[in-house]
Amino acid sequence: MEISTESVSVLRQSFEAKLNGKNELFHPMDLAKINNSDSWLKRFLVHTEGNQEEALSMLWNVCEWRKSFGVNEISESNGTVRIDYLEEGIMFPHGMDIDGKLMFIIRCKLHFKASKDSEECKKCAVYWFERMERLTNGDQITIFFDMMGSGLSNLDMEFTNYLINLLKMYYPAFLNYIIIYEMPWVLNAAFKIIKTWLPAKAVKKIKFLSKHNLNEFVSKESIMVNWGGEDNYKFNFEPEIKKFEETKKKVHFAETMEVKNGSGNIRDIVYMPKELKLKISPSEVLTFIKDNSNGYNELMASLTFINDYKDPIAFKIKTTCLIKYKVRPSTGTLTPQESIKVTFVLNGMSIKQTDVMRDKFLVLVIPVIDTKDMAEMWKIQWETKEQHILKCKISNENETVNTCNSYDQNHNNDLEEKVNKLMNVVKYFHFIIYFLFFFLIIK
Repeated sequence: MEISTESVSVLRQSFEAKLNGKNELFHPMDLAKINNSDSWLKRFLVHTEGNQEEALSMLWNVCEWRKSFGVNEISESNGTVRIDYLEEGIMFPHGMDIDGKLMFIIRCKLHFKASKDSEECKKCAVYWFERMERLTNGDQITIFFDMMGSGLSNLDMEFTNYLINLLKMYYPAFLNYIIIYEMPWVLNAAFKIIKTWLPAKAVKKIKFLSKHNLNEFVSKESIMVNWGGEDNYKFNFEPEIKKFEETKKKVHFAETMEVKNGSGNIRDIVYMPKELKLKISPSEVLTFIKDNSNGYNELMASLTFINDYKDPIAFKIKTTCLIKYKVRPSTGTLTPQESIKVTFVLNGMSIKQTDVMRDKFLVLVIPVIDTKDMAEMWKIQWETKEQHILKCKISNENETVNTCNSYDQNHNNDLEEKVNKLMNVVKYFHFIIYFLFFFLIIK
């Protein structure tokens, strides 16, 4: 569903009017999202099918819940979520569905309701939902219930209902599919009840799959070995490294900067030129095209980075949606006038043009002082780093398609012409035969 910028503005203004300056009601981070994120507000309008009143009511309720639940404070670093629960790997994000959406895998056979604190399990779910939102930049996810080897002892109707309510009430337009994989027959009755908790449009998103048809809704690269695929991923919990959004203000550089070593002494002076040091060719737009050279039929883009400065520089590439892309190399150094080809591979051939156009890459550039310890170099708080924002798009394949279609059309035209000629010949012989037959009868 397409939501106009005007509709988003109306929702934002309605919220501000209702809030009436009482900012203490909600968390500052949520208020900042409302003020600055059109994409978040769009999701409320999509979820309510464009109904402004329902979208406002839902937005208000979500902000209330987020503050009361302490959503913005949930983190593995401050003890607000059980690390031991996260490390068990009962639920975690990994892989992509056939539409290029991140999958949230729940391994049902590892979950036993009686052995867990239900409130802590809920916090784990919210922790992962928030982490996935940051990872995908608010894109949709698919919930993958891996029910291989599970039974009645693993059934937790309360927790399942909680997950459904999270999606219905607090994470608008966040669900792509619900995949039920290898469901045991003993749980059929339970899932009939679960389906009644879902809205009609969500029921249509439920897919009951097995090893035989899993590839219809999960990308080939994400089918794990125990599902009959080749992905040998083994879950190992890694704490999230939060990435704060880089400022997109116009780049400007200080002429000089003092760089201090670990003891606080000045070890060097870096001259920071005002002109851009990194040249990107052919342009700062990533155009993804099909590449069959490696036999995988991937969507790829490539750019050439050139050091257009008199001293060595280092670059680092970040993206708004890490899960979708492979970048090689993502970091590097370049001597003066040295160039390097950087390739970007898009995971999942069925990703839509509109999804890709929302994504961006940020290229950060700094001068190199000490090539022996580049990790330390990136930690230095430069007054500002050179920044290049790369936009993304998928190549319009009309030329290729038209070429093929043109060939097919010409081929079909030639064939049709030959058939017509043959039919004319057949008609001619028919006429001769009828004439001879008629002549013989008269005679």
